[in-house]
Amino acid sequence: MKTERWLTGIGSLILFLTGIGHGLRIADVQKLIDANGMQAPLDAILKACWLVFSGEMIALAVIAVIASGLARGGSIVLICAATMIGNAVLLVHFMGPFFGVYVSAVVALFFLVGGLLQVKQSK
Repeated sequence: MKTERWLTGIGSLILFLTGIGHGLRIADVQKLIDANGMQAPLDAILKACWLVFSGEMIALAVIAVIASGLARGGSIVLICAATMIGNAVLLVHFMGPFFGVYVSAVVALFFLVGGLLQVKQSK
């Protein structure tokens, strides 16, 4: 297997597992909502955003790994990298540095290097 596919695959695996783990923590979000007395509609918005973000991570992981197998899929992998960079920037801006920022940055790095190598080889 080519190096670029391995790098994108590792990033995708990390992101896929993180997305599943994130989604499974919705019960913790509900406990946080209950403990802080968050009222409608903010409680529903928080839960929806939580689950949508989990879905985004899973979908992005699948898109990146499929694109890494395409002859000219390097540009798609680079778009996935840009998305992860954007996620990391937004997370650090609004929440400060924490584990999720570091995971986003690591996945972005895997996608960036994998995508650049794939684009380089497809030329």
